[in-house]
Formats: sequence, C-alpha cells, structure tokens
Amino acid sequence: MPLDKATAGVTPIEKRRAATWATIPEAVQVAIVFLPVLFTIVFIYAFAVDAPFGDQWEVVPALMHMEAGHLQWSDIYRQHNEAFVPVSMAVTLLLAKVTHYDVVAEAYLASACLVGALAVLFAFFRRLQRKVPIATLAFLPVSTIFLGWRGHEGILWGAGLNSNLGLLLLLLTIWAAIRTTESPRFFGLAIVIAVLATFAFGSGLLAWPIGLAILLFPAEGRRSRGLVVLWAAVAVATTAVYFHGYTVHQVPWPTGLKYVLANPIAASEYVLVYTGSALGASPRSDALINLVLMLLFLPAAWTVVRDPELRKALLPFAAVLAFLVLTIPPVLFGRLGLGVAQPYTASRYASISALGPLGIYVCLLALAARFKVWRNVLGIALIVLSIGIVGGYQEGLAYAQLDHSKKTACREILRNYRMLDDAHLTCFFPDFEVGRRRAFWLDEYHLSVFRNQGSSPRADR
Repeated sequence: MPLDKATAGVTPIEKRRAATWATIPEAVQVAIVFLPVLFTIVFIYAFAVDAPFGDQWEVVPALMHMEAGHLQWSDIYRQHNEAFVPVSMAVTLLLAKVTHYDVVAEAYLASACLVGALAVLFAFFRRLQRKVPIATLAFLPVSTIFLGWRGHEGILWGAGLNSNLGLLLLLLTIWAAIRTTESPRFFGLAIVIAVLATFAFGSGLLAWPIGLAILLFPAEGRRSRGLVVLWAAVAVATTAVYFHGYTVHQVPWPTGLKYVLANPIAASEYVLVYTGSALGASPRSDALINLVLMLLFLPAAWTVVRDPELRKALLPFAAVLAFLVLTIPPVLFGRLGLGVAQPYTASRYASISALGPLGIYVCLLALAARFKVWRNVLGIALIVLSIGIVGGYQEGLAYAQLDHSKKTACREILRNYRMLDDAHLTCFFPDFEVGRRRAFWLDEYHLSVFRNQGSSPRADR
C-alpha cells in the first residue's frame, strides 16, 4: 500500500516507523505473509492418506447412487447430525465424480477453502491498513494461526470440507454485507452467499444475524431501512426452510442448558479450550494461553469501543469475533458432556476457533499503531501467541505422523477387505458389516483405493 495513505494523520515518528517497513517491497511482504499456504500444501503432501475414514464413509451411499445413475435430491439434502449441508455435500459428490473419490484431493480442496478464507481476512486487514499505519508483514501471525497445524483434521481429512467451505462462505457474507453498506449493488451477492453459508455447515445460520447487525450499524455510508427489512425477510424465510423437517439429533452423552448450569466450572474451562483450540500443545496449555489473551483483550475492547475511528476500522474483525462468540452456546450445550478437552481433540474446527486469537491480535495491533501505551501489551500478546503457535505446530506434526502410520495400515486393510476377517474391518469403519458392504461398493465402481483396479467383484462372481 502507498506510504502516504498508510501514514495519513499520524505523527512524524510513526511515519518514520512506517517508512522503515516500506523499504521492504510490498510484493515481498505479501509473499512472506502467505508462506503458511506453502507449508499447508507440504503438510498435506507428506501426511494425507488416500482412504476414507469416519464421516467420509457417510458419502458412499450417495456416491453409489450417483455412479448408478440414481442420485436423488434426498441424497444431497439430508440432515447430517445437527445440520443440513447440501452445499458441501454437492461439492463433495462433484469432486468425487471427477477424481473417482480421491480423498486426498478432497483434503486439498478443503484446505483451498481455508486459503480462500484467509484471503478474505487479508482483505479485512487491507481495509484496516487504510486507516491505521500497519505494515503488511504484521499479517503473518494471522496466517500462521489460521493455517496452523493444530487444525490437522481440517487440513488432512477431507471431511473438514464442510466446516472449511462454510467458514469461507460466512466470511464472504461479512465482506459482502460491509460492501452493501457502501454500495447497495452488493446486496444481492450478500444474500446469495448467506444462503449458501446456511446450507454449507452447522454454524451457517449465524450469517443472518451478523449480516443484519452490519446493515443496522454501518461503519461507512448510511443505513438503508429497505435493505434491512429485506435482509430480515430473507433470513426468516431461509430459516423456516432450514428447519422444515428438522429432527433433534440424539446423542448418548448429557446435553442442554440444564447440564451446563449444573457444571459451571467445566463449562468455563470448555469455553476457554474451545475458543483457543488453534493454539497450544495440550488442552491445558491451550486454555491458559487463551485466558491470558482474553485478559489482555478486555481493556483493549473497551478502548476500541470508545474510539469511533478504530470502531470503523476494526468492524470486520469485530464481526469475526462476534461469529465465534455466537458459536459458543450451541457447541457448549451439545458437546460439554464429552469433556472439556473435546474441542481440542476435534481439531477440524480449529480454523473457527482461530478467529478468537487472531481477532484479539489484530485489535491489539491496531491499538499499538495508534497509542504507544499499547505496544507493550502487544509485545506480551505476541510472546503468548508465539508459545501457542509453536506448541500447536508441534502437536499437529506429532499427530500427523501417528495418523499417517495408522491410516496407511488401514488403507491396506481396505484394499484387501475380501481376504480379511470382520475384526480387521473396524479399522476404517466401526460397524464391520456396513464397512464391508460399503467397501464392496467402492470396489465395484473402482473408486477410492480401488480406482486403478482392472476388474470389479461383480465380474468375478
């Protein structure tokens, strides 16, 4: 970005500091802050295994119907656990058709969605740079956290496509809603993206209240009462369609508000672990790091609220943090019964949790660029974040090595399922009868690990 724009309205000392960063070409700074994208590609190449596991087997019946020419709307539009995700399901089936169900390709696509989401966050950062003198290199902690290996499931396991695609669409909704406050021609785009986000992942419905808040309290431009009413109307209609035919997902562990209120300490620990699960080498270190970041953030948030210019500049990141906060109640009510460490072990959702620490960091960064007193606070936050990032990458690498070894062995079992007894099949699917049947379907249509076979079991029988 041009130096004169970055330093408009700041002191001579701040201008000299910005000039120091300006000696590094902008293109070089951008390349550096997106280096984690390259690390993610290498991570997938080294550790992803081409064999379906867990939720990926739930796609196989619809995939068989598609291969047989009998795909129905009910194969795509069906409830998966607590959510309807036809958008993600359609993308998964299309990719499976093109690649003969190569789940490594699915992992690359899921990670591409994360990269797209990172690009949206970078657009938000650019918006901040227009108002606050911040070097582009300062975005590096954001990309390092967001694409961190703590989210190993979401990176290596193609089933993370749901949450990654949904997160991309939700961030795009925020972007389009903000642009709508500046120019109404973006309104239709914002509506379309919000609808897609709704049916892409479990938290997609939150696009509507967040978009409504942005339209009601625009940082730039003027509020349009007509657009607000129309947005609310489409939100109500989409929500009604979403919950038509919805059934409450039954689970064997305790759930609900009553259980949360009966366990306030565990609930508090769970929230700390959940909102910081993109960092740390263990659930405990994750919770401690996040607690420190929250304590640093509370006075920072109050300072931002009292500064109109900073409020406007940080609006996109405020919306991002609001989204994370809004995901807490449903996750807490539905998952606390699994234990306080559950959000750490379910690392495919770490990209959502990453919005917390990166949002806090950007807030402190903006304050430090405007007020000298906040620079020490930012320094403390960077030390804490560095500890969390290093621990997260170490945990992710250790997990990936073990996971690769385990899944490679299971892939060989899947390839030889016809010659092995039932006990072996639970390696890739908990119900061996269902697992054997679905393995046969993949084998019959030359999909996944069987796609290079010369003959099908149907021909052998």
